[in-house]
Order: sequence, then structure tokens, then C-alpha cells
Amino acid sequence: MINTVIIRGLFEFVQQLILVAIAKDLPVKLVVATGAEEAPRYQALVTASLTCRQFTLVAQAKPDYSQADSLIIGNLVPLASDRDASGDLKATLPLFRAFVNDAMGAGFNGKIILAGSNDAVLSVLAARFSGIDHSKVVGLGTLPQSRLLEQLLRQQLSVGPADVRAFVVGTAATHLISWSRSYIGPAPVMTYLANQDISFGMDEMSAATEQIDDPTIVTNQTLSVLALVQVLNAFYAQTPFIGTVTNIQTPVDDDQLVGLSSPVLISANGIKRMADMVLSDEEQKEYAEIASQVQEELDRVTAGELDEDA
Repeated sequence: MINTVIIRGLFEFVQQLILVAIAKDLPVKLVVATGAEEAPRYQALVTASLTCRQFTLVAQAKPDYSQADSLIIGNLVPLASDRDASGDLKATLPLFRAFVNDAMGAGFNGKIILAGSNDAVLSVLAARFSGIDHSKVVGLGTLPQSRLLEQLLRQQLSVGPADVRAFVVGTAATHLISWSRSYIGPAPVMTYLANQDISFGMDEMSAATEQIDDPTIVTNQTLSVLALVQVLNAFYAQTPFIGTVTNIQTPVDDDQLVGLSSPVLISANGIKRMADMVLSDEEQKEYAEIASQVQEELDRVTAGELDEDA
């Protein structure tokens, strides 16, 4: 059975997803929720999708949300050039709230995938607005960074695709590399620093960190699309994986829900935390600080500070 996935977002992002979906022939029916004035922009892509055996594409002003298994929400407004995350969130909130409410009112009861900025905050709000189980709300979070870091380490050490497990956690904009829980083969990355037979040391670690911390990574739509395709394959192509996606959780010593990226299992059933993430003391402190920042932003939303007329 081909599952229906509805997406709403800016044209450039949706277009990239469609091109990859056509090339890979993803086993989904992708419905683009778009206005009548923008629908013609998708016509050439709809025609190209006819060459696929599994993937199908439709652009509709009023999709049937009750038939959808997943709802992908990308950026609903262009991001501010000065990287003003709060400004982006303020501009997004009314559109986001209306879209989620419309989908739920029309009978949607599937998984929500947040593929745009501020997904740490929006994941909690999506669950709050929709009432959907937390295991069915997922954001791309730091998955693009984790995927990139793993590939950088593979290239540096000339090892295979299954030999590296590296985790970037927190949020896309404010994150940390968990070197203490990143492995190459059977051993933690840190153990290789003392091995003089391997061309991997502090300089290489610093270079990898600098590349992952590059602010342009957060807005790199191609990296986000590739991470999104991995999530869709986990949902619909029987290829589950453990990755650092945004999931709703309760930080230690706190009863407030926040969205943070940490390693979870992504599969056809949604997401599942297999075990508590164990970080080094320093990493745990930084992770808690990131959680506090997300909570502060959620508190601002709850207080109405980010309402349009605020």
C-alpha cells in the first residue's frame, strides 16, 4: 500500500524534496498543499513523476487530510537574513497554528514531521495543538549535522559506512557534538586520539566541529531534504534507524516538555527512545543549558510575547 504524505512549505524546499523523491522513486503519494496561484509551478514536476513506479505527486489547494499518514511542515515564511530565530518563530506561529488546526479539524490522525526552523519549539506546540501522541511528532533537528559529521569521519579515517556512529544533539541552531558517545568501530572516537598510527587527532576533531558549527548548515535545504528522505524511508520503506531527530522529552529535574534532538529509533511506528542518553558531565551540562533555552522560548509563546500584535 502506498501511503499518502501531505507537505506544506516554501517552493524551493518542496521542489528539492520532489526531485529526490522522483530520483529515488520513494514509495509514497506526496500531496503538496498549495494555493491555486502556485499550483502551476508544480505541473512539470507532476508530469515527471509519472515516470516513477511507486512515487506519485499531486498539488492540491484542499487535500484530504483524513487519508494522510504523515504531514510534513517546512518553513512557512522566508527566514530572516539576520538569523533572527525569534522573529522567524513569531512570523510562523499564526500560519503554523492555523495549518495544524485545519488538518486536525479535517480528520488528520497521523505523524507530523517538522522540517523547518524552530522545530524544537514547534514540536511541542504541534503536540499541544493536535493532541497527537508524542511518538508521532518528529523534527529533523540535528539529523543533518549528525549525518554530515559521520561522513566527515568516514572520509578522514577511510572506513566503511557502518563503521562510524556520531551524534550531534540539542537543537539545529544550538547544539553540541557528543564526542564521548561517538564511536568508530568498537571504540569511542576519543580513544583514537592517542593512536599515532592513525591520522586523526585534535586538529581533525576541531576541523570537524568547525564545519558542523557553520551557521549555514542550519539553513542548507539540501542537507535537510536528504535527512527528511531518510526519515521517510524509515516510515515507508522498512529501513528503520537510530538518529538524532527532535523528539519531545522532559529534561532531568524538570517536568516541562521541550523538543530536543537526541538518538531515538525512527521506524514505521514513529519514534521510540530505546534508552536514556548518557553524556559526559560537561556535555550533560551544556545539553541542559540548551533545554533551558528551548523552555524559555516556549514560555514566551505561552505568555503571548510572540503573538502578532505583541
